[in-house]
Amino acid sequence: MKKHILLLSLTCLLFQGIGVSCFEEDWDDDYTNPQENKDKERLPENKDKDEEPSKEKEEPKVIHLFTDEEMKYANTAADVDYMSADEKRMILLCNLARLDGDRFAQEYLTPYLKGETNKNIQSLYEDLKNTRDLPMFAPLKELQQAAAYHMQEMIESQKFEHNSPNGDSPATRIKKFVQNVRATSENIGARSSSTKDLALDFTIQLLVDNGVESLGHRKVILGQGDIKYDKIGVALGKGPVSGYNYVCVQDFVVLAKR
Repeated sequence: MKKHILLLSLTCLLFQGIGVSCFEEDWDDDYTNPQENKDKERLPENKDKDEEPSKEKEEPKVIHLFTDEEMKYANTAADVDYMSADEKRMILLCNLARLDGDRFAQEYLTPYLKGETNKNIQSLYEDLKNTRDLPMFAPLKELQQAAAYHMQEMIESQKFEHNSPNGDSPATRIKKFVQNVRATSENIGARSSSTKDLALDFTIQLLVDNGVESLGHRKVILGQGDIKYDKIGVALGKGPVSGYNYVCVQDFVVLAKR
């Protein structure tokens, strides 16, 4: 069977020493849509404004734009026991962006960016406005194992790249863990620093996709490509990897119909 391999931004783009991301996708040419039947991610500086002294400082009231029912619906990894809290949260955040991109932008993207803008950020806002009611990513244990395996490979080899040290491509590696795979995709990211919310850091880094002309990371997460992925595995951890302190692997698959 003829295979198509699309390498988007496989030449890892270095984002002025701050972060780096890569995307790779692989699929069979008889794939059918199952739904039919390195970026400068500038971290915002936390600068406290001068405030008059007070006896008690009130915590700002957080108004959530997603209902409890929507949060539960999007939190597809809530009950799994093989992911860290950050990994579960990253799946939740990706799913919220797919559920209602406009509200995701208001609640998460705008406060995070704190006024920073560029052409990729502007295009992301437009894409999020047009993203709504997509199917939720479902976690898959074997896919999680594939993502965690590659993250550990990169940490041990000190190399930030899609291919394994033995030469295996992402598709080959993923298929060693997951059976009956029709299509695969992989996002990897690394960063030198983090806020207190590593899952949000990487989610926004991959969605903004600064320096990546194809916007491959964003397209997979927001379901904009020809292939609509529905299974996900996420691995987040500490490096160092190629001089970066944090690393992320997102693996996606579409399973073949039996």
